[in-house]
Amino acid sequence: MKKLKFIFLTILIISLIVYFNVNKIAKQNNDALLSFEKSRFFSNFKKRDEIDFSDINYLSAETTKDEKLEEAFAKVYNLKKGRDEIRYYYNRIDLNGDDKQEVFVLLVGRMVCGSGGCSALLFEDNNDEYNLISRFSLVNNPIIISKDKTNGWNDIIIPVAGGGIKSFFAQMKFNGKKYPLNPSIEPEITVGARIKGTAIVADDLLKSKGIKFKNDYKKRIKYNQ
Repeated sequence: MKKLKFIFLTILIISLIVYFNVNKIAKQNNDALLSFEKSRFFSNFKKRDEIDFSDINYLSAETTKDEKLEEAFAKVYNLKKGRDEIRYYYNRIDLNGDDKQEVFVLLVGRMVCGSGGCSALLFEDNNDEYNLISRFSLVNNPIIISKDKTNGWNDIIIPVAGGGIKSFFAQMKFNGKKYPLNPSIEPEITVGARIKGTAIVADDLLKSKGIKFKNDYKKRIKYNQ
């Protein structure tokens, strides 16, 4: 009998530990997401950190739901509709001069964000089949597509902020196969630089809720006559 009581108490203690740890992690993720959204850069940089952004055009994210794109990013992160609360922002832009638009998508949600930013993906759109080119972590918006190129692909400039590190603008260069994953360890844009290009996903994420990754079932009510 004493042995059974001991086993019961052990199971109860373990259950309580697991419960509080899960809730702690959920709260940390929620705080990180809130921090991410509150620390947004302005949609128009103008001039920051002695870097001239006056030649930047700003492009808001598209608003049309893309089921094929959802399938593509859900596969990468093992996301499921109805379970994972995600919203996304995307733009189409030709990065390698082949007259075909690539798709850059920023994902926002507790599953894909941290205190330093959120996750993003770059896809090749091949007849509505999305092939993954690059993954990005710790992404803040807007994302600048520079007119400068490396290995035939436009450089990407990503604002780095949060996570306890000094804010700066990271220069992401294509290495012949893909872009770097983590902007926080990439070279900084130098002071005095003049940037030319297009800023995509140039939305205020506190005001623009993006596109929700969810099931779109319409409720139908049948009346018996």
